[in-house]
Parts: sequence; structure tokens; C-alpha cells
Amino acid sequence: MIFSEARFRWFRIGITLILIIVCNGVLLGGLWASGIDLDFVLTNAELYDPASGHCVGITVMKVSGVETPIQVCTEWLDTNDPTGQVHTIRTNEPLAMGEDGNLYYPNARNEDFHILGLLAFVVVVIGSGLGVKRYLLIWYQRRLVAGNG
Repeated sequence: MIFSEARFRWFRIGITLILIIVCNGVLLGGLWASGIDLDFVLTNAELYDPASGHCVGITVMKVSGVETPIQVCTEWLDTNDPTGQVHTIRTNEPLAMGEDGNLYYPNARNEDFHILGLLAFVVVVIGSGLGVKRYLLIWYQRRLVAGNG
């Protein structure tokens, strides 16, 4: 068998396409298995700021860090937002009060660690895909050259 650049090029293209499909499948499977709520992670965690907004909806809620339920602004107009959109807090997400008296979402930090783990997984999958591609290309090139020898 004679070493052929055309055969090697087609093999390289085929391996690239197959690895793109396989690695994307692994990434989507990893995202699904992780259970990360991307809607929660990628949306802005807004809370009412009296300095730059006007409260239009108040609800009495149980907030961790406080013994009794307190009034929380759940809907507000942000004076810095030119769209005039009504901003709301996240539903079904617990609130906590910090030492400084400000409200925050206690689960937000945990989601940050989950997304960092997912990014590390992405790096590992991409690196593994590149390593497998390099190994297969070297293997096929040696096979073609050995057949030529």
C-alpha cells in the first residue's frame, strides 16, 4: 500500500467529525447528570436595592437568619433600567439575611462550585478528545507508512 496524503486527509476529517459528535454527547450527558440548573446559574440574582429602585410588591416571607417572617420586596422597578421592566426575586429559592442585614441567596455559592466542576469536566473532555485524535492520527500515519515500506 502506498502512503497517500488524500487517504490520510479523509481519515483526519472523519476522526475529527466523529470526535466532535462523541465529545459533544459526553458533554451533554455530563451536563444532564450533574443536575445543574442553568436557568438558576446563568440568570442574574437580583434583590431589591432601595438606593436604585422603587418597591411595587411586598410579601411576608420566612428568611433564614431571622426568627419571625419579615416583609420582603418581591417586585420592584429599577431606576437604572431604561426598559421599565418589573424585576422580581427568584421563586422557590430560599433567602437568608447576612450579618450586615442584607438579603442574599444562600445556594448561589454552591451553584458557583458546581459550575466550576462542570467547566473542569469540559476541559478534561476536550483535552481527552484532542489526545485521542492525536493518537489515532499517528497510529494511522504509521500504518500507512509501514504499508509503503
